[in-house]
Amino acid sequence: MVRVASFTFRFKTIEQLQECIEYYQQKTRPSSRVRGKTIAAQLGEDWRKRRGWEVERWFERLPMYLLEEPKRQRVLKALSKALSLVETGKL
Repeated sequence: MVRVASFTFRFKTIEQLQECIEYYQQKTRPSSRVRGKTIAAQLGEDWRKRRGWEVERWFERLPMYLLEEPKRQRVLKALSKALSLVETGKL
């Protein structure tokens, strides 16, 4: 778990942490919706069905205030530090 900016991130794997870091490294984000049941079925557990044919990715459920630039930088720093600790065996 990583607590930063009044929010707690919970990760089950290092890959999830790395994916979250990659997401917060982006200043501009792609479109948030993907259509089609076939696509949703292929994308695995990080996707969940929402309404009808729409699906939502895991990071779309995060609070929007975390994307504000000062907080985005704080989140990125905290996540990177956690990854470093995990990789060196200190966590």
